[in-house]
Amino acid sequence: MRLCVLKFGGTCLATELDRERSADLCASELEKFEKVVVVVSAMGRKGDPYSTDTLLEMVRNPEPGEKSCLLACGEIISAALFADMLRDKGIPAVSITGWNAGIRTGNKNYGAELQKVEKEYLESALAEFPCVVVAGFQGMNDSGRVSVLGRGGSDVTAAAIAAAMDADELVLFKKVDSIFTADPARVSGAVKVERISVEDLRQMGWEGAGVLHPRASEIAGAAGMPMKIKSLDTGHVVTKVEPYVIRSGRYITGVVSGPDVARFLVLGDGEEPGKFYSGVFGMVASAGVSMDMFSVMEGRMMFTVSLADVDTTAGVLDDSGLEYSVLSPCVKVSIVGAGMHGMHGVMARFSSALYGAGIEMLQTVDSHATISALVRLERRDDALRALHREFLET
Repeated sequence: MRLCVLKFGGTCLATELDRERSADLCASELEKFEKVVVVVSAMGRKGDPYSTDTLLEMVRNPEPGEKSCLLACGEIISAALFADMLRDKGIPAVSITGWNAGIRTGNKNYGAELQKVEKEYLESALAEFPCVVVAGFQGMNDSGRVSVLGRGGSDVTAAAIAAAMDADELVLFKKVDSIFTADPARVSGAVKVERISVEDLRQMGWEGAGVLHPRASEIAGAAGMPMKIKSLDTGHVVTKVEPYVIRSGRYITGVVSGPDVARFLVLGDGEEPGKFYSGVFGMVASAGVSMDMFSVMEGRMMFTVSLADVDTTAGVLDDSGLEYSVLSPCVKVSIVGAGMHGMHGVMARFSSALYGAGIEMLQTVDSHATISALVRLERRDDALRALHREFLET
């Protein structure tokens, strides 16, 4: 049985014309594959009577479990409507929920972590129907309650199902011309990326690019899953995702920026440095705050937090009596490319590009596939353009 998993995001289903186009593309894929699983996102937008925002406004103070039930409704509506549209086109199809499809998560109600896919029900549905439409973004937690995966959860659903079912292909339909080397709205020189490694796609997602949830890239990469991104407008492949690192051509794939953050600089109190570092990190983590860009040196430490967590972090440090300062707003800008691993001179070029543009690096971090700098938010676009010129235009 040749099986393809398709994913249509909310922008692909937002209007009647888009939904018709999506259904036609699904029909085209069924001409190449015996079976198709379609994962859909919610199609409603604020103001629509069936949108998630509208449904949430109907309940004043929902309990976490009840809120997850409401949040899951948008995808279920999309799945039922899409299956109906396919039947109108003569394609036997059935819609099922994410928990029907076997998506099992941890016990969080929102932002739950995918744990496994129990595929028996989905297999039985595919035995009866050539096309099964799955409501994305949702599953069932350890307590048997509805859970939702958080932003980008439909990408994760599609990748997890494709991996569990050993699909022949995973196709993500997007209303974009391609994956780009940078956000075209910020960098006029951004160019289309026709081939990208799944590792670079994952890293771009973690560093702020919104094309695909990084967890979805991780799952597809671990499974060696062939993956393509296709245009909703043309139905053509705009970017092919390879399971291996691409070492031909440029060794930097893209330039990206993350969300707005604040940097905390905390000074030691004379205690043994290791005890000081672990104590501060432990206090902030216990307050439920996620940190990034950690660095420690000679009894002082720096890290970043989201702007929403500034007051909580400051409160923890105030209670500790430690001396600290906050710099805000800032943003992390990064170059991404697994091909840079082992190459010399990359950091020199990175820092020279920012220095030449008059941009101060407040802090840096790196991995085998990324180099990042913290800069002031007002210089973000200048930094992106400078790095793009250095690594992708020259």
